[in-house]
Amino acid sequence: MGTTTPGIKRRDFLKSLGFGTAALAIPRSTSAAAQFTGKTPAAAPNILWITCEDICPRLGCYGDTYAITPNLDRLAAQGLLYRNAFATGPVCAPAWSCLITGMYATSLGTQHLRSEIRVPKQVRCFPEYLRAAGYYCSNNSKEDYNFKA
Repeated sequence: MGTTTPGIKRRDFLKSLGFGTAALAIPRSTSAAAQFTGKTPAAAPNILWITCEDICPRLGCYGDTYAITPNLDRLAAQGLLYRNAFATGPVCAPAWSCLITGMYATSLGTQHLRSEIRVPKQVRCFPEYLRAAGYYCSNNSKEDYNFKA
């Protein structure tokens, strides 16, 4: 008999964030944010999405005593901290394609490392939804999704 892990469901996560990645999002147009979310401009949340690779839980906010990360610890204390996360892609680019689209790599065809596929036209990346909601999004370095983003 299987067990389930309590926590947020994938669909609820996607709905609540407009889903993930690497985005610094600040409302650039309060009227656009209000139109998309149905909330007053003051109620539209600021979203800071920080991603990094290959660190495991090696941050102070996860209890690591060697890592000294006071600013990240403060952000984690005021925001969302994942304590139980899983990846359906075992290596970087397939995992990133899952994060940025909210889809399984096998449903996109991005499950093989160093492949470059064409995603279906209807597939949108997380920052596209945020931009449509009036947020400013920036991706300063992550481009390896196994497709052109």
